[in-house]
Amino acid sequence: MDQDRRTSARRERTSSARGGRDHKNGGTAMWPGAKYIRYALFPLVLLYGEIFLRVFAKQKVFRNFGAVFFFAVGAGLFFIALTTVWKKKVNRILTAVFLGLNCFLFTLECLIRNAYKTYMTVGNVLSGAGNVAGKYAGEMWKAIFLGIPKMLVFMLPFIVYMIWGRKHLPAKRKPLIFSGAFLLSAFVIFGLTALFAQAGKYKAVYGQQYTYDNAVSTFGLTCGNRLSIKYAIFGKKAASFHGGDAAPSPAPTATPDVSSSGEEAAQDPLATPTPEPTPTLGPNVMDLNFEKADANGTVSTQSLSRYIQSLTPTMKNQYTGLFKGKNLIMICAEAFCGAFVDPQLTPTLYRLIHNGFYLSQYYLPSWGGSTTTGEVAFTTSLAANHGDDSMIRIQDHNLYFTLGNMLQREGYSSIAFHNGAYDYYSRNETHENLGYNQFLANETGLGALMGEHYAPDSIMMESTIDLYIDHQPFSVYYMTITGHAPYVRDKAPVEKYYDRVNSVVGDKYLETTKYYICYQMELEEALRVLVEKLEAAGIEDDTVILMTGDHYPYGLTKSDAWGNDQDYLVDLLGHNDWDYWDRDENNAIIWCGSLEHGDRSYWKEIPEACSTPDLLPTALNLFGLEFDSRLLLGRDLLAEGTEELVFWDNLSWVTERGKYDSYEEIYYPNEGYTDDREYRARIDELVADKLLMSHTILDEDYYYLLFGEDDVTFAGDKLYEDD
Repeated sequence: MDQDRRTSARRERTSSARGGRDHKNGGTAMWPGAKYIRYALFPLVLLYGEIFLRVFAKQKVFRNFGAVFFFAVGAGLFFIALTTVWKKKVNRILTAVFLGLNCFLFTLECLIRNAYKTYMTVGNVLSGAGNVAGKYAGEMWKAIFLGIPKMLVFMLPFIVYMIWGRKHLPAKRKPLIFSGAFLLSAFVIFGLTALFAQAGKYKAVYGQQYTYDNAVSTFGLTCGNRLSIKYAIFGKKAASFHGGDAAPSPAPTATPDVSSSGEEAAQDPLATPTPEPTPTLGPNVMDLNFEKADANGTVSTQSLSRYIQSLTPTMKNQYTGLFKGKNLIMICAEAFCGAFVDPQLTPTLYRLIHNGFYLSQYYLPSWGGSTTTGEVAFTTSLAANHGDDSMIRIQDHNLYFTLGNMLQREGYSSIAFHNGAYDYYSRNETHENLGYNQFLANETGLGALMGEHYAPDSIMMESTIDLYIDHQPFSVYYMTITGHAPYVRDKAPVEKYYDRVNSVVGDKYLETTKYYICYQMELEEALRVLVEKLEAAGIEDDTVILMTGDHYPYGLTKSDAWGNDQDYLVDLLGHNDWDYWDRDENNAIIWCGSLEHGDRSYWKEIPEACSTPDLLPTALNLFGLEFDSRLLLGRDLLAEGTEELVFWDNLSWVTERGKYDSYEEIYYPNEGYTDDREYRARIDELVADKLLMSHTILDEDYYYLLFGEDDVTFAGDKLYEDD
């Protein structure tokens, strides 16, 4: 008996010394409940990540949380099935890999959103944000360093598993029926949740109005990644529109041109003869062969054709052809916000904004990405829907209505410039397709012209004007860079402009906000140089400047990436807080010297709400170019009878009657209006239809179906001679 007790005690000591190994079971001796944690591991970790992703993004944690919960549980069960079907060692390796990958993705998206205020796919990060990270590597490393506490929060489940769970949680292979039950449960939960999502109030975000940022914000990262993969492989369901445009518009019939504005101009002592009037003021439509497009298209493009034909086009008007034959300089200004524009501090910006067509309620919506999505909206009057990959995805598509392409067909000489890297957002592969014979950046000739790489905007302008000023008519595009974050004290723009800015604004703004204004002073200086050169050449009355920003200055928001310990955008805007429309309200420029001089009677303020996509159709009408107004997202701001509408890709909107925040699900009626549910429902459908139209045009290359290959790819003079 004593011998048996001694033998038993020795076995216990041996087992303890060996770390509690249970040789009979071939693994670690489990404490009660370990197997339940093992089988709940992935659902718990995914829910943990989803919650903290929303917490760090300062989003409502429990908004649509039922869908977030079940998508996470379904995905978790799927991972359980994959990590119980193999041998013990393989199961442990796969568990560690899948845990590490998911924790890393949550970490990555948290850091990306902290920097850019949007979620981006891994592809976006590698292509779009990767360009920014390369140029601003110091800031990104600082963001990573300062983001270590957040990284530890997201990586904690992986760390705990590697230290403790790998030894103590079971990993034995289970029968196929066991793993199959988890797999079947995963598909059932996913399927039912997807059906709910596609039928619920966020169905547009899940389906036809899907963008990665909106999907992650609404359904969680787990669902967002799944949808990204699904739509990349299989595409979306066929387009399904609610109906035609219900906005009030005049009947599309031709009427004589009474040229009433011409009579007013004759009474103006500064007036000069206006361009030859348009013979008739009919609708801005084209004779399009929709039947041919449908025969060669898809179910989605056929649905799009029916929708477009149901729309009411805008009408030609007294401004049609006002800029016909004039030169064009388009400028997309990095992170420009007009809140600081002042006649004393920025006289050129103030002059161009107020003495062109003055857009006094202009918005610059963000389209789920960064600079390149703003460029898509500006140049095409369509909404990007693939984040920072949006422009590269359409590099081979027929972008028929860009001003660059339209003016190439008129024989204009053309060129595009960017004082950054030539492959920044792959512009070397995309921008000639926008209608420019050549694209110059630092590595492709611009650096040599400027005498330095990444020279400020004013140097870019000074160094390039002589290339085209004697080659009229010309079509030029500038993408500036000096306004890019971070906004810090020890940089050249601040050294150059701080005293000037401080002398005007005083203590109106905080220091970091003043630094931002100093960076934007390079844009002011560039425009001053440009206008003076045009006036010296005597062609200011024959040259149009069209300018907008690319996005709001997100580099002013509270962010580890940009070194901000508070939200300086609040300081710039003068609000205690901001909504979409506060954040994105801005200024744009539609200016020609003749509006200040000979055609002054044509000058007007446009007080209605308008946005970036409206600039292109307005300019096309002013240049007297043939276009079809039904095929663009925006509207001609000078046409009568059009309904004012500004909207965002998350389905928020602004109209004459009020503002709707789709994320908060709150409607704010303007003074004099009440909450009309039928009106709201109509605008909701109209916004959804317009976004679907835009996405279908871009994704399906719809302009190619209508027009075929663009037969003009080079026109006018070659403005820069390559070595």
